Amino acid sequence: MNLSRKLTWFSTGLLLLLLIVVNIGIYFMFSYNSQQAELERGLNQAHIISKQISEQATVEEATQLFELSVVHDGVIRLIAEDGLPYLQTTLNLSLLRDLPSIYTINEQSESMIHKNERYGVARIPIIWADGSVLTLEYVERMNIHEQTMQMLRIVLIIATVAILIPTYFAGKALSRIIVTPIKNLTKTMESIRKSGTFKKITLQKEQGDELVQVGHTFNHMIELLEQNFKNQQRFISDASHELRTPLTVIESYAKLLKRWGKAKPEVLDESIEAIYSESLRMKSLTNQLLDSIKNQSYLDSHGEFTSSIEEVLSECIKNLKQAYQREFKWSGIKEGLLVQLNPLELKQIFYILFENAIKYSDGNIEVTTKREDQYVVISIKDQGIGIEPDHIPFIFERFYRVDEARSRDTGGSGLGLSIAKGLVEKYKGDILVKSEPGKFTIFTLKLPIGKGVIQ
Repeated sequence: MNLSRKLTWFSTGLLLLLLIVVNIGIYFMFSYNSQQAELERGLNQAHIISKQISEQATVEEATQLFELSVVHDGVIRLIAEDGLPYLQTTLNLSLLRDLPSIYTINEQSESMIHKNERYGVARIPIIWADGSVLTLEYVERMNIHEQTMQMLRIVLIIATVAILIPTYFAGKALSRIIVTPIKNLTKTMESIRKSGTFKKITLQKEQGDELVQVGHTFNHMIELLEQNFKNQQRFISDASHELRTPLTVIESYAKLLKRWGKAKPEVLDESIEAIYSESLRMKSLTNQLLDSIKNQSYLDSHGEFTSSIEEVLSECIKNLKQAYQREFKWSGIKEGLLVQLNPLELKQIFYILFENAIKYSDGNIEVTTKREDQYVVISIKDQGIGIEPDHIPFIFERFYRVDEARSRDTGGSGLGLSIAKGLVEKYKGDILVKSEPGKFTIFTLKLPIGKGVIQ
């Protein structure tokens, strides 16, 4: 049995049980009150007969009046002190045979069952015409009570059925309202399981019940799962993108070692130093990527760093020359330029910009360094294919690619410039781009000067 039917039958059954208890209470309470009313009526009738008999002067007149008092379905009799009937009148002889003779000087009323029929019995003392005290017993079938109770039973049954039928359908409707969101939730989860994609359930904005709260919680959970999945994918993309350059440098120096390492000690020393430096950079990159997956901490906080442009830029150019066999022209101020960046992150920025220049150009790469007010300005220019003006506003967006076909040919993933911009802005710097399609592209870094620089 599904949940909808369980809810329907449970609500209907619970209401039925409640109605049965209430109906039983109503029935017995009404039956008691009805019986009391019938017994009270019997006492009143006995008092009327007693009064009429007491007004008679002689025994003969009293006897004659008593014999005229007949109950259609009952008994009227006088009981002497010895407990034997003194006078009696009835049309129901079987009732008379089964009715015990009770003498009493107190008023009494009770009910009795005779042949599955209920009778009311009233007994009151009466002074007979000769001065003796007798008991007047008035017995009558409780027809009104029986008819009333029969009608009450019919009414209660009809009322119960009349209440249960709409309650059943109301329970079905209510269970449908309750179960539908659960079915939607189950359907959505099943769809997610089969398709492997993240989906949310549609919620009614005007509602605010617990089921909608469950939906909101589910949607929030899906958002978290989707974000975690995207973070995982981003980690893989970032890792493959960022580790490509140092791996290329290490590979090139490993080849150099394999070819010339034994014969030329200077090549051995240079290669070992380069491989060690790139290994440290890869370790730092890995830590940064792990941090970015957790909470973007490498873009939100930083310590106090000072880096030498001359040292970092010289090392990058030397490594890239060896790895890609490209020429770099560096002009401008070289000595004494310090910036407030982590040296490893500064190297990462340079590698990203140089790698882009290498991918999309064949000629020399020009580097210019200078100082403007409180910033060190570094320009990297290539004589390559350039960037269309329509694309320039979007090139720093994550995964954005100017040309999908070109990105596949060059291995671009659309992540490098986004990471570089994030690192530059982390230290309150800026990165600008200027390009003319088919001629050149210039990336300009404006980095805050570091401590120790003469103002």
